[in-house]
Amino acid sequence: MKKLSLLLVVLFLAVTGFAQEKENGKVYIEHPALQKVNQFWQAFVAGDKDAYTSFLADTVAIVRNGNFWRSPKENMAKGLDWWAKEFENLKVVTDTPAYADAILYDEGGLWVQDWLRIKATHTKSGINMDLRLHNLYSFNEDGKIASLHQYFNNDIFEAINTSGGTIENGEVYIQHPYIITVRKAVNAYAAKDAATLKTFYAEGARFSNSTMKWRESIGLDEVLAGWQGFWDKTEDIYLEQVGYPDCIYYAKNDEYNVYSWWILRTTMKESGKKIAAPIMLSISFDKEGKITRDMAYYSSNHFEE
Repeated sequence: MKKLSLLLVVLFLAVTGFAQEKENGKVYIEHPALQKVNQFWQAFVAGDKDAYTSFLADTVAIVRNGNFWRSPKENMAKGLDWWAKEFENLKVVTDTPAYADAILYDEGGLWVQDWLRIKATHTKSGINMDLRLHNLYSFNEDGKIASLHQYFNNDIFEAINTSGGTIENGEVYIQHPYIITVRKAVNAYAAKDAATLKTFYAEGARFSNSTMKWRESIGLDEVLAGWQGFWDKTEDIYLEQVGYPDCIYYAKNDEYNVYSWWILRTTMKESGKKIAAPIMLSISFDKEGKITRDMAYYSSNHFEE
């Protein structure tokens, strides 16, 4: 027991020793370097090359999404021409609630970090950019930006680069097993058959509709409870297919989606009101052929009594 107690004491001292704090500089919410960075981006938006390069060292180390190179400040200024030519309504704003920090390290010198959003419209494609951008700037002894580290999602630039051509993104099917699954699910709904309906959905399936908030969704148990409440108030549910469904395979996301259009016809038990509500369904499938996302588009006005 004595040996065990001694071992526990040693372990405790080792853990607490590693947990000790050590300062390595100071963080500033107000600092001349923060003003320089703000003016640097103001020059970027204005396309003012002289002002832009005045904040840069003669050669700047660039790290962009992990890719490293060195660039003369004159080459960096040429990028302003591209932004002016390709975009309109350009602006750079803080990605609130984040805010910039100036950090003076005991070993490592002066750095600034910020979180920004670049907003603009690409004139040729009409693509609206809202790019979230994280920047780290190091400064040399002359107070010039010596390195610029940037991290962002490059998808928007890929979309812009490919927007001028025609690119296929999958295939469209007028007949497909997933279309049959959707029809069977719709029939089970009309029959108020919850047990059969559940067999078509993946365990973590999510449900939403056009009356819910953006990005809001619910799970299978909750949606079944809502459907049961509607079934209890209605009789003779029938969904009439409008046109024909499309099953689309999206190559970019490697997924199948079935779009279908219906008229939901039913009668409210209490009031006798007859309902004919247009509905569009957007149904996504996993690799096992189970429904993972169920989105319904309709107007709730049709169901008001």
